[in-house]
Amino acid sequence: MKLTFLGTAAAEGIPAAFCNCDTCRRAKERGGKEIRTRSQILIDGDTLFDFPPDTYMHMLRFKLDLSAVKRVLITHSHMDHCYPQEFCMRGEPFAHGLTEKSVKIYCNSTVREIFAVDTAREMRESVARGIEIVTLKPYSEVKDGDVEIVALPAKHTQGEECLVYYVRRGGVGALLLNDTGVPDRSMFEWLKDRGCLVDIATFDSTYGAVRRGAGSRHMGLFDVVDQIELMHGLGLLNDGAKTVATHFSHNTDLDYAGICAVAAPYNITVAYDGYTVEME
Repeated sequence: MKLTFLGTAAAEGIPAAFCNCDTCRRAKERGGKEIRTRSQILIDGDTLFDFPPDTYMHMLRFKLDLSAVKRVLITHSHMDHCYPQEFCMRGEPFAHGLTEKSVKIYCNSTVREIFAVDTAREMRESVARGIEIVTLKPYSEVKDGDVEIVALPAKHTQGEECLVYYVRRGGVGALLLNDTGVPDRSMFEWLKDRGCLVDIATFDSTYGAVRRGAGSRHMGLFDVVDQIELMHGLGLLNDGAKTVATHFSHNTDLDYAGICAVAAPYNITVAYDGYTVEME
């Protein structure tokens, strides 16, 4: 399984569109790994984790064939994770020679509603026929081809059943904990009881090293350390498992090197736009 981190920022990106803080000014001046677009992960070239408005930019930068994507896993309805309008272009006369005739979008019921509303004006019936919406609830389990998908409860927005996901393919398991506060211990115990062991784990790190995010909608690096220790204690992480921090906000006031310095003692890799991790 290969994960490519197409974007690694929180909602506002780094630099943020209208911001002149030190972090954003520094990112503009330095470029490179200091530039972070809205979070998105590509799995094995055919599965997308979240669909922000930066997807088009990701396609350009990484030379992606988005029509080859068979499934999209969406966590929740916030704009930086769910931009349905782009799907209006997935078919004639806007797109020719699609690699895959259809795509499945896995999401919660709120995303399904938002998708219908946001595409109502421009979605052609011929295009809509190639898009299947699959509504999931926490702890739903789905088999899609050779991919196993488990929807898990995120701690994020009240009034919406926000999701995170466990994905397994070819015996490799990835736990994608983006845009969530600290999960309940019971979620990790449920995974262990189901035999859903983890080879790659990605973690919301919105708060960087500024503060702990327990009880809130996001995590920081020290919350990530706590979750990794919990997973080790439960025997949920396989030997040699990769742990990756992503989904950063400019409000952390740390540059890439600074974040890496905090994460390094805990063997946590700090993702950047374009970072890849692969496990067999």
